[in-house]
Formats: sequence, C-alpha cells, structure tokens
Amino acid sequence: MTPFGSLDNVSRAGEILRRAQLTQEHTPDQGQVRRARAVVEGYRSAHAAPLQAANMGLRSCLATEGFETRPSQRLKRMPAIEAKLQRLTWLDLSIMQDIGGCRAVLATQEQVYQVEKRFRRNSYRRNGQHDTIRNYVDEPRSSGYRAIHIHTEYHDRRIEVQLRTRDQDLWAKFVEGLTSTTGVDFKNGAGPNEIHTQLREMAVMLSSAESYHLYPDDIVDVLTKLVTIAVADPTIRSRYRMIREGT
Repeated sequence: MTPFGSLDNVSRAGEILRRAQLTQEHTPDQGQVRRARAVVEGYRSAHAAPLQAANMGLRSCLATEGFETRPSQRLKRMPAIEAKLQRLTWLDLSIMQDIGGCRAVLATQEQVYQVEKRFRRNSYRRNGQHDTIRNYVDEPRSSGYRAIHIHTEYHDRRIEVQLRTRDQDLWAKFVEGLTSTTGVDFKNGAGPNEIHTQLREMAVMLSSAESYHLYPDDIVDVLTKLVTIAVADPTIRSRYRMIREGT
C-alpha cells in the first residue's frame, strides 16, 4: 500500500485531480497528476480494513435483529472518486464520506429502521459520538432516490453505511443499469428531463407498493415510456453506439 502522508496531502492531491480535468491555464502536468493519483490510491487503500470492520459491525446488527441478510461492501473506484471531485467542486477529498461503503437490503422500511437504531447505538458506544444520518426516505433526493445513509467512522476513516428496502434497491439498480447501458449518467442527473420525470414517478409507485409487496400495473407503463424516450433520444443513441463500438 502506497503511504498517503497527511490529510493535507490528500486534500492537495484531490485538488490536483480536480484541476487536471479542466481545460484552462495552470492545469497540473503529468508528473503532478501521477503523484496525486498515487497519494489518492494510498488513501483509498487505507479504507480497506476499516470498511471490513464496518461490514462486520453491520452484519452483527443484522444478526442480532434476526435478519439473515448479508451486507455487501465496496471501495470507491478511482474513476468514480475523480468524477465526484469534478461534479462537487466544493468537496475536499479528505472528508469524502463514501470512499468505503457497505450496504444492507431488507424487506421492509420497519426493518431498516430497526437496523439503523441498533447500528447507531453501537457506533456511539464505539466512537463516543453520534453518527450523521441522511434520511432519504422522509426526504427523497430530487431524483427519487430513497434510502437511509449512515456516516460513521472506523479506525479514523469515514465509512458510509446504506440501508435500503428491496424496492428502493430495485429502483437504484435500475437507474445504475440505465446509466451503464446508455453511457448517460442518469444517476447524477444527466439525460432528458422526461426520463427523470418517469424515474421519480417509478420511485413513488414502488414506495407506495412496498407495504403490500405488490407492484401496480402502472409500473409497466412507466418502464415502457422510459424505453421509448431512451430509444428516441439522439444523445442517448449516440452515447450507446459509442459504448458498443468501444470509442
């Protein structure tokens, strides 16, 4: 693992990578970018052991509450880190919350809140401070995204824990798949407004159906509209063709 030095080094390296993506004067040279990436790779790698500890902590909470769900985990990839730095120009890399992240998917919202409560209680015992909670269930993102995000710390590293219901996970994976297939970053707001309108409508439908584990017939209409818009949009067709051709 490449040592990253201090958090100040991490902040500077993140800023270099952000500036490297801009087409203006005083952009970093290749040597600076290479050294910055080495620092960021080292910092990213330093989240591996804390992430594993967070995953085990989440797994313990799930087991104690009687749920057999196995959480997943991932380290944020370098292209995703650089893209986030470019997208959020105010963000200091040293305080990025989701370089290490783990997730549990549960059957109902009630189960999500059970696990959240236990995890937060355990975190307070461990860290002596309260975790930060982002409740995207009570206040969904403008995209329609719903979940509970817990920002916690393990071994002095920031880790994000996501708790979703199956329906919320279905919606999120659908959007990720749409992004992957078309090459248009719908996940972060790119693409035609018509598609985002349909995605928000789909999120509302899934949320209302969740208590009954049923999907209204209107979901089919929403999916049909999404496909129709995506196929008709020239920008999406162009991006999809580029992906298929590897250009």
